[in-house]
Amino acid sequence: MARFQHTVTLTPVPRRWFESCVVMLHDLAESLEEDGARLRLPDGRHLPELFLDKGRHLQRGARYHPESDEEGPDLDAALTVLAWDRRRETALEMVALDDNPHKPTHMVCTLRLTSVERPREAELSGKAQASGGRWTRYTSGSGRLHLDLGAWWPSAAGRGRRTGPPVTGTLDHPLTRATATVVPRPAQDGRWRVTVKVRVTGRSFARLLLPVAMAVFRRRARAAFAEALDEAAEEWNRQVPELVSKDPEQLRLELVESLFKTDEEHQA
Repeated sequence: MARFQHTVTLTPVPRRWFESCVVMLHDLAESLEEDGARLRLPDGRHLPELFLDKGRHLQRGARYHPESDEEGPDLDAALTVLAWDRRRETALEMVALDDNPHKPTHMVCTLRLTSVERPREAELSGKAQASGGRWTRYTSGSGRLHLDLGAWWPSAAGRGRRTGPPVTGTLDHPLTRATATVVPRPAQDGRWRVTVKVRVTGRSFARLLLPVAMAVFRRRARAAFAEALDEAAEEWNRQVPELVSKDPEQLRLELVESLFKTDEEHQA
């Protein structure tokens, strides 16, 4: 078994701003109107690169496809509405098929949010299943990330009961299993001090190899873990201050306009 721990300092995200953005995104989705297989914005423009293939917009079972290179729906990728209830749960399932002729991979990702007006929990889960050979089981795996939104901000402020880490995650592979926890605490300057802990255990024959690998590469592995988190924190602190300075209505306008930008404009 291997254990890793590192703490980074992050610019905070106000809870009220986050909750307003969740409402804004739902309002934006619900403002779209059906126009055959296309979706139309309130200003009359069609939402680019998205087709409604099955069901009614935002109703349970509604299925959407992105646009393919041939300007029709890409049937190898789909977004399905599992639930859309602002008082209870929003749930979306994303499916994609990587049609590599040597190793086709089927990927499924599910996002769930409990309550919109007062988000309490969020969960992201995913699974990748490869096929096409005897060794493909070792390129398959699954993961789950659970965020207790009701506990995050009290923990970040140094308040509330310590009922467990606000963020937990697991990553399962035929050879390894990794579990992670994330706990925020207040820093003296008002920012968040976020501690990430990861535990990795081996499975099958990797159960014997992991202790040997850690004995040889322990220092390098821990340095790489810390460096990856530091780089992620640096990117967060570079982008989040400007983001949270904008109100949800401004973000909505920018989001809508970004849908109509070309790849070159996005890169610029």
